[in-house]
Amino acid sequence: DIFCRIGSTIQDIAVMTATELIHLSYDGNFQLETDAKVILCKVIQSNQDEPLPSDDVNDTTTLRVELQLDRTSMHPQGGGQPTDLGVIKSNIENDSAYTANIDKVTIDRASGIATHSGSVALSSSDNNVAANELFPPNSSVKVTVDSANRQLLSECHTAGHVVDAAMARCDKLLPPTKGYHFLDGPYVEYKGSIDIKDREEFLSRLKEAYQQLINEDIHTQIQTLPVDEAEELCNRLAQNFNMKDFTSPSEEEENPSVRVVTVAGWNCPCGG
Repeated sequence: DIFCRIGSTIQDIAVMTATELIHLSYDGNFQLETDAKVILCKVIQSNQDEPLPSDDVNDTTTLRVELQLDRTSMHPQGGGQPTDLGVIKSNIENDSAYTANIDKVTIDRASGIATHSGSVALSSSDNNVAANELFPPNSSVKVTVDSANRQLLSECHTAGHVVDAAMARCDKLLPPTKGYHFLDGPYVEYKGSIDIKDREEFLSRLKEAYQQLINEDIHTQIQTLPVDEAEELCNRLAQNFNMKDFTSPSEEEENPSVRVVTVAGWNCPCGG
């Protein structure tokens, strides 16, 4: 790939700070827009057989970009939840403003740096634009989340936590091993087994408990706690969670923090 790295040397990249993830707090979970600063922009040729824009380009040209910002309201893919979709637009009140349509947000767990991947459409009038003019370092941008997609994914993820609460209500405190909150077939996996002769009756009780929890409409809470407090809260009934799985390797404190969500009265460490 042909690319241009903007606003950072290799040495700078090594010391870049983690991206502030707005969605991790309760209020931030509903904040669908935020202003941010560009840390790094990489422009990638969308087709290796086609040149970057030149004077010969008469039609719209689409470029793939990767953006790293100081903060974002977009949810990176992870924690069993798909990536947010949305747009990042340069805060320039003139013809030099560009918009990146973001279709994938990922996060490097070691550094905590989120990367927004998407496309920028350039018209023929932009064919002489330099790569570092798209999203210059330290320039301001507005990050906007696709609200309908976020709502759907959030509801799907929350439903998985309600299954946890329903399992607890049915006195089945099996350690959860995986949550898949993608729309093509969401599920929650647990470590353990239920005797085959008891499964039909248990499934009936689980469905009933799940519906009861929905009808009770229990308030959802999100809090960030020191790992020892999260351990006490989330494993008070059974040793279901290893808190080290929910802390970043980049956190060097003796007692790093863990994001804990409480859905339908059930406490669970969660990054989504």
